[in-house]
Order: sequence, then C-alpha cells, then structure tokens
Amino acid sequence: MKSHKDIVYAVVNAAPGHKLASRVRLQKTVYLLKALGFDNSLQFQYYHFGPYSRELDIALTEADESKLVLESQAKRQSDGATYSLFEAQSSNKNVSFGKLTPQRAQELIAKFTTTNVTVLELAATAHWLKNAEKIADWRAEIVRRKGVKTENGRLERAIELLKELELAPS
Repeated sequence: MKSHKDIVYAVVNAAPGHKLASRVRLQKTVYLLKALGFDNSLQFQYYHFGPYSRELDIALTEADESKLVLESQAKRQSDGATYSLFEAQSSNKNVSFGKLTPQRAQELIAKFTTTNVTVLELAATAHWLKNAEKIADWRAEIVRRKGVKTENGRLERAIELLKELELAPS
C-alpha cells in the first residue's frame, strides 16, 4: 500500500509539467481517480466543497516537508485570492495507479487540470451524492447545497464530464 504522501506525489507528478494548481482541484482529482480505480486508502467525507479527505490534506503537508512535492502560493489575477501550486520534485520515483495504467492516469489528470475547478467540484459532488449518500434526487440536492455554483451551465458541464468518465449518476 502506498503512503498518503506517495499518492500526492503520484498525482502531481502525472500532471502536465509535474504541476497542479489548487487544493480543491487536487482533492477532487484524487476523489474522481479513486472512483475510476486508483487504488488508495484515503477516506473521503462530505465537506463544503464536496468530497474531502483530511488524510489527503495532511499528506500534502508531509509531501512538502519531505520534498516530494513543493507547495507555493500564487494569487488569482481576477480577484487576488491566494491558491496553492504543487510541483513534483523528482520524476524517477516508481508510482502505481492501481487499475488505471500510468498513461490513462496521466490523461485523466491532464483533463482534470484543464477543467474549470467549479465544474470539477460539481462533478465530484454529484458523484458523491448519488454513490456515497445514495440520494435519489441528487440533482435537486446539489442545487440546494451548491446554489449559484450550479448555474451558467456549470452543472451541465459537470454531468457531461461524468458521462465522459462513465461515472454519470442516473
């Protein structure tokens, strides 16, 4: 079994340029990869931004402290909000993605890094509501919980992403 910090390393290292932006994006990427067969022992629970793993959050700190992945801060140009940037520091570490081939994992991670982070959050949340909480009317529930985030076609794009991944709730 991989250590949690090795999971962080594997995902960031597989991202384009060995870089990944935002803690929310990393959380949702790992959650969706797990749903697709990325074998890891991380436990998720529902939190304000959807599925969240405290273990993954701790592992980010451990990966940074052990110099597997360096975390830095950047500011959004639109509003000046601070977000995290993660960069893998070694590309020769052997990583495994469970049922996912390394190539498939890289393709998925590349897709997730270019997906709007709110759309990614909605996709992970829709999957969570249907599969973890077993909510039949997950669509009404996601609108109730996420409000304006579901507007302007974002929920529809999230559902389309889940369809592409063959994870769409029915």
